[in-house]
Amino acid sequence: MTLSSPNPVTHRMAEFALDTTWESLPEAVRREALRAWVNWVACATGGAATQTMETAVQGVLSMGAGGDVPLLGRRERTSLADAALLGSLSSSAHTYDDTHLATITHPTGPVASAALATAHRLAACGKPVPGARLLNALAIGVELECRLSCAIAAAGADLGWYMTGLSGGVGAAAAVGSLLQLTHDRLVSAIGLAAAQACGLRATHGSMAIAYVPGVAARNGLVAAYMAAADFTCGAIAIDGRNGLLQVLASDAADPALIRAGLGSRFELLNNAYKPYPCGIVIHPAIDAALDLVQENKFAHTEIERIDMRVHPDALNLTWRKLPDNVLDAQVSLFHWVAAAFVQGAAGVEQGALDCVHDAAVRSLQERSHAVADAGLAGNQAAVTVRLRDGRTLDRFTQNATGSVGNPMTDQQLASKFRALARLPLGERRADELLVLCLNLPANASAAEILAHGAL
Repeated sequence: MTLSSPNPVTHRMAEFALDTTWESLPEAVRREALRAWVNWVACATGGAATQTMETAVQGVLSMGAGGDVPLLGRRERTSLADAALLGSLSSSAHTYDDTHLATITHPTGPVASAALATAHRLAACGKPVPGARLLNALAIGVELECRLSCAIAAAGADLGWYMTGLSGGVGAAAAVGSLLQLTHDRLVSAIGLAAAQACGLRATHGSMAIAYVPGVAARNGLVAAYMAAADFTCGAIAIDGRNGLLQVLASDAADPALIRAGLGSRFELLNNAYKPYPCGIVIHPAIDAALDLVQENKFAHTEIERIDMRVHPDALNLTWRKLPDNVLDAQVSLFHWVAAAFVQGAAGVEQGALDCVHDAAVRSLQERSHAVADAGLAGNQAAVTVRLRDGRTLDRFTQNATGSVGNPMTDQQLASKFRALARLPLGERRADELLVLCLNLPANASAAEILAHGAL
């Protein structure tokens, strides 16, 4: 990496954000942006009544931070910045949010939440944001966020960094800056201000803060864009210059060319994936294998003597927790979800609830489960072997986990996920109406209608 580059990468990022229009995006990118939007609204609405969200809203309102911006699935109204934070936080509360698997970034939450809050504010000022323009801003923000994550990850930055917190604010700033129609120089400042606030540790996993980190990224990115709109400046070297984000995270190993290369013609957004199960995505291949074994062989969980798993190293690095004693620990427990899949034959929101976490049969099976890391496996692969009490041994290998780029969720599966989550606070009729509104967003004259219909 060249320090104090004569052409900082923030200039190219700003050019991309300002030059990109909904019409100029390839059809495949437009389709994926809409799918990301549908998935995010489902997750944000479905997470609205979780204890994580209840506590976060209470904390925000206790500071006297009032406002007029609605929240999906809730009755409260908050300030613009707090709405960005809480919308993203809610979408992460079930650990059901999308994932750019190559970098383990959850890209849509910070960008979509900040953009939707901004769309509400602009509509209130008599400047409604058409749905297509919101989706264009979403595509811009997610693309830049994922590319920054690629540069960080390729440089070997420590896995202890929470990637969404490092890159999510930059994506949110670019999206909001696009909606605010910032000048080039102001958008460069917005991106730089967001990069200066990058933060997040994976030590937050297993606590409410696993959702707080993406929320902070959303809020920081929105604030950065609004500060830049007021001509608050930041140097252009905040990402790839001396003491910029990349150098601080990865010394001189980081290469900003990974952000520039093919920008506008090749899209990392197409490598984003949507979760069929509400837990860490690195657990999903093992869940697939467990569910397949149960369905194909029709044995009862009481017949299992021992479970052995071979998983990608990230699965043990990130979801190593055994015998979790609360919902938040269970969200990132490989052992809980595989055991629950065998005992209950499913892996949905109910299997992440406290009743299942404390279920004696699930915990007993966790005690008889063993996992080893296999560096030869891809991130969407896992092998599960079950030894039954009658001496039989059953094996299943997941080649391409459901929801991975190689085996993506279908539109029908995404719609089912949407209904299952959105009906939790809204009921079935309003959930169906909100889904239709989301699917028709490209033709909608005001994206703020999503908040108007999805709030209580």
